[in-house]
Amino acid sequence: MSRGQASGLMHVPSLSIRVARQDDLDVLWTFLAIAAHEPDIAKAKATPVVAAHLAGWRRSCDFGYIAESNGLALGATWARQFAPSEEPAFYVDDRTPEISLAVHETMRGKGLGQSLLGALIGEAKRRGVGLCLNVRDSNPAARLYERAGFRRVQGTEVRNRVEGWSFGMILRPDS
Repeated sequence: MSRGQASGLMHVPSLSIRVARQDDLDVLWTFLAIAAHEPDIAKAKATPVVAAHLAGWRRSCDFGYIAESNGLALGATWARQFAPSEEPAFYVDDRTPEISLAVHETMRGKGLGQSLLGALIGEAKRRGVGLCLNVRDSNPAARLYERAGFRRVQGTEVRNRVEGWSFGMILRPDS
């Protein structure tokens, strides 16, 4: 995606969305902590169900994007194909990786999450895979996922780590 050309994104100087690389692991941990509502990276790494989203990054099936402005990471999204033996929070099949997405709190509501998600969906379509996610019922981002074509999967509701509820959503490759 070219600089500042993200559809629906409010003007952010020098914005670029680029492919996440192996050397972006520290940046991704920062955004995983945000996505998982953890207070810091150390807590995210110490929570197995959270840490699984980046353990061994970058497996051959991992893909993602980072949004930057003037060298500062503003958000990130990535997909990881889990195996059932890894006991992910929400598993569909071996052609539907689970996504993680987070945007720095100062950038929320400006379309950055939508732009990142669009880039990830585009790559998933190119690869011919679907996408899935697990989201807390209290997370306003669920509406973003619905607008992007994700559909809630009935019967996937589970108690989450903070004693609330989470549920699975899926985007089929032909959506």
